[in-house]
Amino acid sequence: MDASSAREALDAVAASRTQVAAHVASPWWYHVGMGVTLALLFLSMSLRMASWAVPLLVAVVAVLGLTVRRATGVSFDRYTATPGATRLFGIYALASVLVVVAGMYLEWGAGMRWAIAGAGLVVGVFTIAVGYRVDAVARHDIQAGR
Repeated sequence: MDASSAREALDAVAASRTQVAAHVASPWWYHVGMGVTLALLFLSMSLRMASWAVPLLVAVVAVLGLTVRRATGVSFDRYTATPGATRLFGIYALASVLVVVAGMYLEWGAGMRWAIAGAGLVVGVFTIAVGYRVDAVARHDIQAGR
């Protein structure tokens, strides 16, 4: 292998990275669908309908995941694919767990009706916002070769 073929190989890798980075971003409906689905999941807990709603909503999340892979042409775990996305997802997961635990305590421990639904609304909005940011961070990390 000489220097010119090594350069061609590196250029091909850079072109592939650029192409993948262009397709990483999820369509708008993916993040909105994930956020709304999570909010509905927690609403179903407040309404005492979780026994049938949770399996249905988990199926919706699975279908969204399959559909986004088909729509983007890229199959990867967008929340942990790159170091930046993993860090952001870790912060999101920790904050979401804290909000949900607070909502569960308030509703089930302190008797405050609709607290879990309120926590779900917060997590749903947070999911949408962080989802768009994860896409941007993953795109940047992929282009940078991370």
